[in-house]
Amino acid sequence: MTKTMSAPNEKKSPHAFRGVWTAIVTPFKEDHSLDWAAWESLLHLQAEGGVSGVVVSGTTGESPTLTVQEKISLVRKARAVLPSSIRLMAGSGGNNTDQSVELSRLCVDAGADSLLVVTPPYNKPSPAGLKLHYTTITESVSVPVCLYHVPGRTGQMLSPEVLADLCRIKGVACVKEATGDMGFLSRAINQTRSAGTAFLSGDDITFLPSLALGATGVISVLSNVLPGEMVRMFNAWESNDLVGALRLHNIMQPLMDVMFCESNPGPVKEALAQTGIISRSLRAPMAPVTAPSASLIQSCLATTRSALK
Repeated sequence: MTKTMSAPNEKKSPHAFRGVWTAIVTPFKEDHSLDWAAWESLLHLQAEGGVSGVVVSGTTGESPTLTVQEKISLVRKARAVLPSSIRLMAGSGGNNTDQSVELSRLCVDAGADSLLVVTPPYNKPSPAGLKLHYTTITESVSVPVCLYHVPGRTGQMLSPEVLADLCRIKGVACVKEATGDMGFLSRAINQTRSAGTAFLSGDDITFLPSLALGATGVISVLSNVLPGEMVRMFNAWESNDLVGALRLHNIMQPLMDVMFCESNPGPVKEALAQTGIISRSLRAPMAPVTAPSASLIQSCLATTRSALK
């Protein structure tokens, strides 16, 4: 049965998309099959860290290399393991609208209570095409959609005006904004204010400054490794402890950068492998990080953990 929302206004409630959401990695065994034991360990780590939500089969989860059945199984297992207090978002977007609709419905049936839908890569649709894409998807499901704006991966940079128009679609409740451009974020938030759309930073390094501009949280890579610390930073901000929030940001900033010393999710998987939670295995065309990068990650992780004590 398709999951329905607890309140009719939740689709446009920024409070539903608040805090730290982890763009969780997908662990593989050395033979590249799904590692279910490691998956449970990762989920328990997120629950212990107190994150607000987990995003399954996003970019960090290597979604392009996962089969539809694997994506559904990951969502179903995550919903079974995570406490009900932790929201579950599933990546269901693509550059084929009909296939995105089908996957979105399957993810909701498996337990997702929101969906991450990227602007279609490669096709580069017009504003009218984008509106058709998102409207078709939102009308096919009963859960809110988070629009994923990541020009660095899709090749399409939206204007604040086009983004605001898409946010007026009834089911678009949130934007994962990953341009890294604080000027763009400020304009986009102002343009969409009347729509009641929440904004989540799509990059750890812009998390804290995004909050100052009106964002309500982050979809984080680093929280795979340091979920509790990322939550502490958000809680400090929420408590008006700006000095404490900035202190935590400054401590973790070098590691935030190192998580992108090579293409994501190679570095974060390396960091998790060094802690013994998962293997370094990635599916082609992704590959484990080089030895120099692995050494850099190890050194930066140790320094960061020491400073956080």
